[in-house]
Amino acid sequence: MSIETAMAEKAGLIDKELDAVFPKNGIANLQEAVWYHIGTGGKRIRPVLAIATYEALGGKGDKILPFAAACEVLHAWLLVHDDIEDGDRMRRDKPTVWVRYGVPHAINIGDYMSQKTYELILRCRNRGMDEKTVFRLIEAIVTTAVKTAEGQAMDMNMRQSAEPTEEEYMKTVTGKTAHYLTVPAVGGAIATGADQKLIEKILKYGEYAGPAFQIADDVLDMSEGKGRGEIGRDIKEGKRSMMVVHCLSRCTGEEKAKLLAVLGKEPEKTTDRDVLWAKVLMEKYGSMEYAREKAKTLITKAKKITEDMPAALREILNSFADYLVERKK
Repeated sequence: MSIETAMAEKAGLIDKELDAVFPKNGIANLQEAVWYHIGTGGKRIRPVLAIATYEALGGKGDKILPFAAACEVLHAWLLVHDDIEDGDRMRRDKPTVWVRYGVPHAINIGDYMSQKTYELILRCRNRGMDEKTVFRLIEAIVTTAVKTAEGQAMDMNMRQSAEPTEEEYMKTVTGKTAHYLTVPAVGGAIATGADQKLIEKILKYGEYAGPAFQIADDVLDMSEGKGRGEIGRDIKEGKRSMMVVHCLSRCTGEEKAKLLAVLGKEPEKTTDRDVLWAKVLMEKYGSMEYAREKAKTLITKAKKITEDMPAALREILNSFADYLVERKK
């Protein structure tokens, strides 16, 4: 089964789980804001990956569904706080939570969702899951949240660097994405009682697939846009993307000084002309193409890790990897 087929078949299972922990008519500026953020009927790719992994490894029944929904809430919670940190005003082509509800409410909304993530996992006990397995699922989410926060800190720190290296970039994006992207598959495997060796392989797969996703995301921001209301938002935020790192290592001293000056501007003072100049410079030095090829190489390495996995799981993970770098939004 491909990940696209799984999304078509399984995505609808998640909203019922979300309904159970997020009342539609609750406290003003809280539950309504959660549904504003997650209730748009998105692809639900992360929960679907959890379900598909569970079923690929022989799992039966609905005991995985609360964990799968928890993966969606984890994703949503991190994005609410990420938008505040980056100053993003648009997500999925609509105002971000902090813009619509204000920063104080947005912080609280993210905190609320973070705890609902764990409440959902605890609900797996109501589906017949044993306490030890539930504990392991919580442990996987805790590890993911910690690693993601560490990676995000490195990302924000690197925005001040005049000499960012590819090694630093890869360490940062691996921290941000390796666990974050694969925790649904890890949880699906844990729920079936899979051995630790397979779980370690899924995590190793994430060390390649996660950065590939981030690099593809960087390229998407400079080409199609990511539903944030503009193209090149990462330039306005001063992010040291793969393309920026590559370009800074190859351009002239004068070009480097100007690019760093553009990256150092406040987002609202960075003009579209600035973004266009940066894009043209990166194209001049082949930085966009370099990033695309880097993502493809990482995906090839990720697929190598899946070669001796069970066939059904290998198909899902390989399809997921392709989806990460081929998507257009």
